[in-house]
Amino acid sequence: MPDEGHLQYVPEPPAVSMTFIGWTAFSALLLLGIAIGGFHAIYQISVPTKTVPAPATFPQPRVDTGQIAELHRIESAQRSKLESWGWTNDQHTLATIPIERAMQLLAGKGSDAYAPLLAPQPALSAPTAAAERAVTPDAAAQGGQPAAPPPGGTKP
Repeated sequence: MPDEGHLQYVPEPPAVSMTFIGWTAFSALLLLGIAIGGFHAIYQISVPTKTVPAPATFPQPRVDTGQIAELHRIESAQRSKLESWGWTNDQHTLATIPIERAMQLLAGKGSDAYAPLLAPQPALSAPTAAAERAVTPDAAAQGGQPAAPPPGGTKP
């Protein structure tokens, strides 16, 4: 090894100055602190502070007998409404009956208790009625009459 001096280690000088990095970090932290302080000041100005009321003891519970009398009055009015006969409208077409009598009537109907009250009404027209009355372009040239007679029927 004739050239041992060539292998000697020589550290490189730093390319960036440590003082520059230090001042940059300090500036960034200072800017962050100023921003936080500014936002805190804006918050304190714009949001009103509310004072918390001092804790107080609750008063002792008391029984109000006027409410109990009102409750009994309401219950008796509802009970009399459930147990009486009467008309619900001015035309005398709807009646109220006592609930006990209504339950007896429903129980007397047996399996038909929930059957419809009115029989189903027939449709006003057949589902194909509109198609049967339709005027086609060929029929319009012939004077507005349908081109062919409707199925299962004659021309109108």
